[in-house]
Amino acid sequence: MENSYRRIIREVGEFGRFQKTAAICLAVLALPHGMHCLSMAFLGALPEHHCRLPAINTSTSAIDDFPLLSSPYRQDSLNGSIPLEMDSGGEWRYSRCLQFNFTDGLRVDTDNRTFQVQHCTDGWVYDRSHYGTSIVTQFDLVCDRAWLREFAQSVHMLGFSFGAITSGALSDRYGRRPTLLWCIFLLFTFSVASAFSPNYIVFVILKFVLGAVNVSIYYTAFVLGMELLDHSKHTMFGMCMYLFLVLGYVGLGAFAYVIRNWRKLQLAISAPFLLCLTYWWLLPESPRWLIVTGRMKQAKRVIKRAAKMNQADLPDKLYHEMDCDLIQDNGDDKNGRREHNLLDLVRTPNIRKNTLVVGFTWFVMVAVYFGLSLGSPDLPGDPYVNFIICSSLEIVAVVVAWSTMNRWGRKPPVIAAFIVAGVSCAATSAVPKDLWRVSTGLAMVGKLGVSVTYAVFPVYSAEVFPTVVRNMGIGTVSMIGRAGGILAPFVALLGEYWAPLPLLTFGVLSFLNGVAILALPETLGVPLLNTLEDAENLKGLREKNSQNTEKILSEELQKTEKIEIYDKITVL
Repeated sequence: MENSYRRIIREVGEFGRFQKTAAICLAVLALPHGMHCLSMAFLGALPEHHCRLPAINTSTSAIDDFPLLSSPYRQDSLNGSIPLEMDSGGEWRYSRCLQFNFTDGLRVDTDNRTFQVQHCTDGWVYDRSHYGTSIVTQFDLVCDRAWLREFAQSVHMLGFSFGAITSGALSDRYGRRPTLLWCIFLLFTFSVASAFSPNYIVFVILKFVLGAVNVSIYYTAFVLGMELLDHSKHTMFGMCMYLFLVLGYVGLGAFAYVIRNWRKLQLAISAPFLLCLTYWWLLPESPRWLIVTGRMKQAKRVIKRAAKMNQADLPDKLYHEMDCDLIQDNGDDKNGRREHNLLDLVRTPNIRKNTLVVGFTWFVMVAVYFGLSLGSPDLPGDPYVNFIICSSLEIVAVVVAWSTMNRWGRKPPVIAAFIVAGVSCAATSAVPKDLWRVSTGLAMVGKLGVSVTYAVFPVYSAEVFPTVVRNMGIGTVSMIGRAGGILAPFVALLGEYWAPLPLLTFGVLSFLNGVAILALPETLGVPLLNTLEDAENLKGLREKNSQNTEKILSEELQKTEKIEIYDKITVL
């Protein structure tokens, strides 16, 4: 089956107009996906705040403005009205959650010059200098309710986990195209609805749904692109999707800078998916998936469409060879195929080993990536500019990954990146506290290392799993990875016991993961696996592919020699 399919691909064209159109459409989906993925950075922005004082309630202008420290209004209103407290940096500041007790709007001053404090009774006043509105200011997610902000992000990540596993099973069962189109429609619908959330509970429920649908779009589009393109274009496609993902981060920062209202921002990042509804007419189904599942009539229609767009003539005998191969590859049902489930990911020794190693790698990769992002201190300056600059730095990771994947293979870049990240993060534990610039630099090197794995490993993962369980496998390991993202903030809490412990934990996990990847097979130069048997016999498949490549080269050489001889005879 694989040989006849590859002959058809060569006849149709490995990277013609058909493949280019599909690859561009699928890669562009990563841009709005990136916006939604990190949207909570601005939708859940936490501004400076303090208790609303009773004396302020009668002033409408004061309610909307957060007075500056140098303002006489702040000095007059807060000095003696809001207690001072020491923050985590060892500096004194006005309390965000406490106020002195009031009687008839006046401060209570006892004989021993002490004040009785209480929690905020009249709400909060928020700093509007950087952020306009967010769900924090909308639903007062501060002080005793501050954990609800983190809970919303955790629920969003849970949605990612749920969507990753369910979309994989649906895509492998009903097809890549219908799953992708339905997810695009659902994401646009629920994203717009979330902008009009009347309360926190509705917002969190919709955030869970958005997380599930958003990750479904990304991984289904990724798998569809990998199956539509020739193996030689997999690296390019994977890097393009990651590049558009980074552009989505940058676009989110730009939108948030211009739109300071969280509801309008949510609508703005929903708009790109409205254009993606046109994919109903643009995107094809994966012919590889159609062939493997025995849907030959639909596969022929897609192949004919590809041949027409690429202006290629396809001999009818190739279709006959495909039908013969399908009959020859009889399986459990009348079309030679059977339904696959999650147990197939652990049913045989090699696939079981690959599933466990790939799952562990996704867990560590996501945990370290988000852990380093959430654990890094806020940079001074404008938060929007800082966000855009930090997102742009990941383009370096794309360049490093792109320049190494096709030259050295998939395994060496991933192993090297994890080891560099592990050593860099672990080394911060030995740096003295006064050399904080060195610690920050090592942490940034670790972030760059794990970003390289973020660019390489999705491509590597898709090549490890066979077609019959590829989307299911990607969905499963992605779900495991999102579990790492949920637990990453809790690792940061280890810093309360010893400051370098979080980075040391990430470093040890990264180093161990780099060693574990040695157990995975190299996939560079190997055609995409189709069946479970292909995954078990990968070594034999690699040798067979090498022989086929040599045979093709020999045939091409003979054709070239014949042409040269004919040209000489013609000249004579």
